[in-house]
Amino acid sequence: MEHLCGVVVHPAKPRSAQALAALRRATRRRGWPEPLVAETTVEVPGADQVAELLTAGADRIVALGGDGTVREVAGALSRAGALADVVPLGVLPTGTANLWSRTVGLTDDSLEGAVELALDGPVRDCDLAWVTVTRADGSARTHDVAVVAGVGMDAEAFAATADDHKQRLGWLAYFAALGRRAVGRQVTVRLGLGSVSGTGSGAGDGSEAGTTREEQVRTVLVGNCRVLPLGLPLMPSASMEDGRLDVLVVAPRTVLGWLGVGAGILTRRRGGWTGLRTHRARHVTVDLAEPTAVHVDGDPVGDAVRLELGVRPGAVLVRTRAGARDGEDEVRRLLDAPEPDLEALADALHHGRRWSSDHARELLVRDVFVGLSGADLTRFKSLLSSGPDHRDLEHLVFDVVDDEGVRADILRHIASEAERVDVPDLHVLSDIDDTLRCALHDDRYPRGTVYPGVIELYRALDAGHAADPESPGDITFVTARPMDPAGLVEQHTRRGLRELGLPPHSVLSGTFTGLRNHDAMAGAKIENFRRFRALMPETEVVFVGDSGQGDVEVGRRMIAADRDAVRLVLIHDVVDTPEAARDELRAEGIVLVDSPVGGALEAYAVDLVSAAGLEAVVTAAERDLDRIEWESPEQEKATRAVVERDIAAARTAYGKAPDGSRAVGDA
Repeated sequence: MEHLCGVVVHPAKPRSAQALAALRRATRRRGWPEPLVAETTVEVPGADQVAELLTAGADRIVALGGDGTVREVAGALSRAGALADVVPLGVLPTGTANLWSRTVGLTDDSLEGAVELALDGPVRDCDLAWVTVTRADGSARTHDVAVVAGVGMDAEAFAATADDHKQRLGWLAYFAALGRRAVGRQVTVRLGLGSVSGTGSGAGDGSEAGTTREEQVRTVLVGNCRVLPLGLPLMPSASMEDGRLDVLVVAPRTVLGWLGVGAGILTRRRGGWTGLRTHRARHVTVDLAEPTAVHVDGDPVGDAVRLELGVRPGAVLVRTRAGARDGEDEVRRLLDAPEPDLEALADALHHGRRWSSDHARELLVRDVFVGLSGADLTRFKSLLSSGPDHRDLEHLVFDVVDDEGVRADILRHIASEAERVDVPDLHVLSDIDDTLRCALHDDRYPRGTVYPGVIELYRALDAGHAADPESPGDITFVTARPMDPAGLVEQHTRRGLRELGLPPHSVLSGTFTGLRNHDAMAGAKIENFRRFRALMPETEVVFVGDSGQGDVEVGRRMIAADRDAVRLVLIHDVVDTPEAARDELRAEGIVLVDSPVGGALEAYAVDLVSAAGLEAVVTAAERDLDRIEWESPEQEKATRAVVERDIAAARTAYGKAPDGSRAVGDA
């Protein structure tokens, strides 16, 4: 079947002639008529050309240029009446940044491959945004937005980037202009987020129903721009197919704050130290304290005192690549199987790379959790928790899922399923320093010593109460150590723990601000506890900490927050707490012990560790004591006396004499 292709060309783009020649070759191979070509001008940038081509009978429209050309052509097609539903847009990206093409996944193809997609690629409905720009004199104009509209430093950089610089340096010219503005004034904005999308008329419908906030920022970006050149993720959750706008607020407080901005973009982290904040809405307003530079898809449009933005879902048909959803299809295939392969499902969610957008991944994560129930859900969460790196259950729900509504759906389902659990599993939450190994305040052992019997204590707690002793992920190390942008600190922590031969476990990290003092450390651990309880509400908890860095307060707050769930708080005493103080803490439910054997004995007394588990801790402690390279005979003598006292008490409890025979009086 013959098709007539109409091409809207930006003639000033360096690669336009080459791309047009390739397009002509492709139409000749198909036996189609010679394409109709309409060149853009500054005065007529594309919309009128689309109307002419459609009138001439073109049933294929190709935009050959950059983001500005795509915007003009897409906007014109979306308003082409009945033809908007039958004439798709193909794109041959020849601009400087080609952000639209990057967002829909068109920039990885060869020129010939891009031509094939532009002419005959699969068709998808894509959103088109709009922005109404209001100036200080009250005049207003509405523009289509293909990728992103920005206000502040971002727009100033675009205005300062000359066309000849863009042709010579490409997108580096823009980044150079941006860098020159790293030091500059903040812009006061009032940001309104609404759930109702307007029509582009400039009316304020929608923003009043949402939230508003006043902020000091360097720039605000609104649109669907997923990635920058080099694949840098600008708005990772952005999608051209979800009927929403992504909002990125860039607000570093100092010059050094730009390091956080860069790290946040590289690692896809937002909030906190990054100086980046994200929102999602169908309707956005930006009110400015003074006239401020604005751009639309990289094209400066002057200064404004107000922006109103909305989105027209599925406004334009677009030809794009097949397979953009391969990662999503794999997850859905696994989820729809009669017997879901939970390990493969966890791996696919963790390590899948091909998603139509990060928001699509968020929705998939939700669908996976909501699609699992009962033992399958608990097992799946355990598999995620015991993964090999920082991309675990907590990372998936609280970092990958950035949309608060999606996260709420997941947590509601988890809570609902937890109510159906008759016999709760036991989960161990543990500190690391001075709890697992001697590190800071304990002078009874050489620094770095793994406490005698402590690894076996974790094993005994893991197995002693669990319905399935082999289930992974029943131990979580809750630490105030910060999670850095790349997860390197947590990776180092995990690697060190794995080398000790611990059972499967996960790690919940803190933040850099959580290192200020003991109270801040306790606060960081309690926040981790709250997250843990939201993710694993069907479990009961044993908390193991030490008396040197605020863990007593952590235990106290845990009990106050969820007394029914906290079965035991064990505190390894490394600061010689007086007996009277110990008694007071025990009355609160916080038990201080002098060794892992003492901890196992306390757990045995409340039926959390079996007799076999207690015996295993004793055996391991005796072995480990003999392997320690003591700093002095006095240190060894004093410490051995304490541990051997606890060993004797444990032997009495499970009924064996030191030589392994049954204790006197036992049957």
